[in-house]
Amino acid sequence: MRSRVTFHVLALGVVVAFAFGAGCGGNDNNDNGGGPVATRTATPVRTATPAAPAPTATPGPGATRTVAFAVTATAALDGFQFTATYPTAKGSFTGSADSVSCTTTAGGIFTKNDQDNGNLILSVANTSDLTFPITITCTFDQVAGQTLAVGDLGSTSKAATASGGGTGDPNSFTVTASVS
Repeated sequence: MRSRVTFHVLALGVVVAFAFGAGCGGNDNNDNGGGPVATRTATPVRTATPAAPAPTATPGPGATRTVAFAVTATAALDGFQFTATYPTAKGSFTGSADSVSCTTTAGGIFTKNDQDNGNLILSVANTSDLTFPITITCTFDQVAGQTLAVGDLGSTSKAATASGGGTGDPNSFTVTASVS
């Protein structure tokens, strides 16, 4: 029995020796054995306060221009359609799609569609001959610093409906733009 007790005491002694020898760390919080190391800190240097920045001019809103498209015809027409082209770098017509700000006093049906990509589609149609000349007036929102000129406007994709409803000659009407 004595040998069993001796064995257990001896085994317990080995376990305790391993526990202490395994590096419990001694709890000195010094993992490299060196102690604190001094670190240089930069000395603050005075610098001059920069002057206030120069004010930057903020461009104001651009001007609103009135664009008139005068349409004349050399033949009797029940309707016409054309695409007015314009440079988007200089602005755009007020409103978008069918809410674009354009009016006409022509009788019949007037449709308008600003595609906001430099193309404004305009058309007038009636069940009988239209009375020419017809003026379509639109409002253009000009970008600040830009000037919309008559030469900036074009007319493409013309189509016409002849008197009585047949296909008309697109060259039978002309569109002349003005800017004010």
